[in-house]
Amino acid sequence: MAIKDVKVYYYNMLGQYLEMKEDLKDFEQALKDGHITEDKLADVTKDVEDLQANYHRLSYILYLLELPKRKDKKTKYKKSNLVMEKYFADNNADMDAVIKENESILTHLRAELKKLSEEEK
Repeated sequence: MAIKDVKVYYYNMLGQYLEMKEDLKDFEQALKDGHITEDKLADVTKDVEDLQANYHRLSYILYLLELPKRKDKKTKYKKSNLVMEKYFADNNADMDAVIKENESILTHLRAELKKLSEEEK
């Protein structure tokens, strides 16, 4: 897959992300108008969070693809994009956050497997 293909994928996801933002506004208005319950809005919000996580992580990947290769230029690029670095960190989309999340999931899965093996005995 070429960077061009990743960018096409990103712009498709960006469109979905923007559509989702508009749909969420409609759901919030429906709640205000009494057409839906807070439980329904909570269900929708969970779906929204999943789509947002996908969008933020793909955005971070594009950010990484744009990083210069030379160390001096990379440092300058990162300094000029501190806002983006903070944005990705705040949205758990940067490398450290994703790795920590994956490690947490793996720890949980291993604990569940250990429980299963102890139950079998």
